[in-house]
Amino acid sequence: MGFLKNVIKAATTAKQPEVRVVIFDQDWQDTMEALRSEFAGKKTQTSVSIKVPDLLCEDLCNAIESHEPSTRIPYADSKVPINNVGESFRQEELKELCGSAPGEEMPWLTGFLMPEILNPYDKFAVGIYAIQTLDTSAPATEKYNVVQVGYMDKESAKKVHKKVLNLLGKDQYVPLLIRMTGGSKEKPNYGAFPYVMTDKIKFE
Repeated sequence: MGFLKNVIKAATTAKQPEVRVVIFDQDWQDTMEALRSEFAGKKTQTSVSIKVPDLLCEDLCNAIESHEPSTRIPYADSKVPINNVGESFRQEELKELCGSAPGEEMPWLTGFLMPEILNPYDKFAVGIYAIQTLDTSAPATEKYNVVQVGYMDKESAKKVHKKVLNLLGKDQYVPLLIRMTGGSKEKPNYGAFPYVMTDKIKFE
């Protein structure tokens, strides 16, 4: 799951890394900033795992399906396309997301944006995530699976990074519609094409 699974690692060590779990909610930004300060200069290996609550996934999916905004999801029928880069590094995850079927056979997916505060390579990085509804007839501990499908391109991410964080500070999340492609003989590589479904931030 990329950033969701492992946000940052400090200096290498033979010991098993310590794992911190952070909930993606209104307090997420403050928690991540506190961890950034804590990790500065730290020489032991530490991992951060981001947990996206099922209730947030449900709110996002409901807003997309009903075409209606809610308190936390500022939905609008804008459907503004954004660039997705890095899919080539996530082919296994995308294949699993599609159940090995061609992407064109998949229904449109709900998604959201997550700024990567602790990204060691780009402090303005914005991850693109898709929400997969799990089979509720089978015994499972969670109703949804969250998969990173790529990143906004660097230039675009830098323009909206702070604005997305400002929305998060108000406990609001940027909803996406995501169309999958590829996974066929003619087009083997999977792709994910996200569209922003809010007018709270200008992405064009």
